Amino acid sequence: MKALGSFTAAALLALVIAGCSSTAPSGRKEEMRDAIDVPSHFLVLTPRGTAVEPVPGSCKNPLIDPRDQTRIILVRSTEGRGYYRVPQGRYGVGSRELLLIECGTGRAMGIVKR
Repeated sequence: MKALGSFTAAALLALVIAGCSSTAPSGRKEEMRDAIDVPSHFLVLTPRGTAVEPVPGSCKNPLIDPRDQTRIILVRSTEGRGYYRVPQGRYGVGSRELLLIECGTGRAMGIVKR
């Protein structure tokens, strides 16, 4: 009986830990690592060529780094997050990776696999 209680407690603990981990919208785990030298937030580049603050809603394309005008391009979006392609070597993003951005704020969340 005591072994059954220990097993139940261990199983419950595993479920709690798994429930706290980050998952992608498809339900699979999405590994993320920190981006390097990103701005405090990216700006939205309008069709007229002006840079404006992001606002809650859909993810915009392209975004721009206000420090040096680097453009990043939206590949896909889901649940208020945008997955952006960046110029090679920028922000620590590798060739098979994307920069994950919180669309409503323009804040970089991290680097994820394509």
